[in-house]
Amino acid sequence: TDVGAPAPWRSEAGSGRRLQPLAAGELSGLTQAQLVELVQWTDLILFDYLTANFDRLVSNLFSLQWDPRVMHRATSNLHRAPNGGLVFIDNEAGLVHGYRLLSMWDKYNEPLLRSVCIFREATAQRVWELHRLQNAASELLRLYRTHEPLSGRLGFLSEQQAQLLQGRIDFVHKHILHCKAMATSL
Repeated sequence: TDVGAPAPWRSEAGSGRRLQPLAAGELSGLTQAQLVELVQWTDLILFDYLTANFDRLVSNLFSLQWDPRVMHRATSNLHRAPNGGLVFIDNEAGLVHGYRLLSMWDKYNEPLLRSVCIFREATAQRVWELHRLQNAASELLRLYRTHEPLSGRLGFLSEQQAQLLQGRIDFVHKHILHCKAMATSL
């Protein structure tokens, strides 16, 4: 089924609220189901930042200049599975294509990433590992060759794109550390 953005991002349109992490008080008022939903969205935002995907929430943020209600509509290329999980579909606007268009879309992708400061522990751990090992592109290539039957006939990331991916992982790692520091100072 179609999925609309949760309230923290919907309120951006017309409310005067800037994209920013939820305050501790806002998180404490959420139910367990709302928190589970929120961390699914943070995974999506993190994934779209890493791949520079601009065809979901980022394109909605861009469209706010013409349509203040766009964040209240279903998010493109996103569905909800019967078990409630988010399913990211049609990701071709990321990686190679998204990296070519960074100058246009990162002014939306980066603030969107900075608007989240709650992450799944497994997601934060994996980002830390990819940062520590500095091997994001080689790990992606290994998975690509393992799971994509046409990988031998299709292209892969250039060296420059591989460096962009690693740089974005390193940026996310720093952001997660910043969020942890902010949480411990509360």
